[in-house]
Amino acid sequence: MRSYEDVARLDLRKLVEIFQSEMHADKDNAFYALVEKFKPDLTLICEKRCDNFGQPTEVVYELVNNVFKAYARKPQFTFDKAKGEDDYKAFLGYLVGIARNELTNIFRTQRKKANGTWSDGAERIITEIPPIHKDSSVKAKIIHQVLSELPYSHQVIYCTYTSYEKIGCNLPRKLQEELRDHLSIAQTSVRVYKKEANDKIKIALKGLAIIEDEKD
Repeated sequence: MRSYEDVARLDLRKLVEIFQSEMHADKDNAFYALVEKFKPDLTLICEKRCDNFGQPTEVVYELVNNVFKAYARKPQFTFDKAKGEDDYKAFLGYLVGIARNELTNIFRTQRKKANGTWSDGAERIITEIPPIHKDSSVKAKIIHQVLSELPYSHQVIYCTYTSYEKIGCNLPRKLQEELRDHLSIAQTSVRVYKKEANDKIKIALKGLAIIEDEKD
């Protein structure tokens, strides 16, 4: 296995060949060398494209990273089929093609987040009420107390929904199915229990608001 410096000095075709070799000892160093070589120009191109679509700087960084991740997942570039005045422009053009697809994926994610249908697959059922801290607000303590007095099904539904609805997203279908299976109930019951929990909390918080108004 050669050092990164030695690998980085290889010509472009050799770098691509090494990285796209399944078990080559220098595979990782070849990839990092490709990233270092193409990232500046690719970033400039992505900046122009994102600017044309009114996307902020952070999307540029996300896009560039996604391009290299996508290439790393499926390293299928071939110089024989590529178009470009030279090897460098041919490979850069290939990366730009990936960038078009990845920018479309970013747009789709943004749209899903906006309409509440986005999910990263990391959502999990919340089976325990989060602990309350001594310095928590009175409101938080009241909510915790109300939840602790509700049935387990209500606790799980309330905590699971509030954990993900607060970021503006509906619960993914997979998580809804897991929730129903975990509690052995239908979606209709989920909605009823969720409403019952919210109503109990609203009543308790309304009482707190009356007390605070009387203090004023």
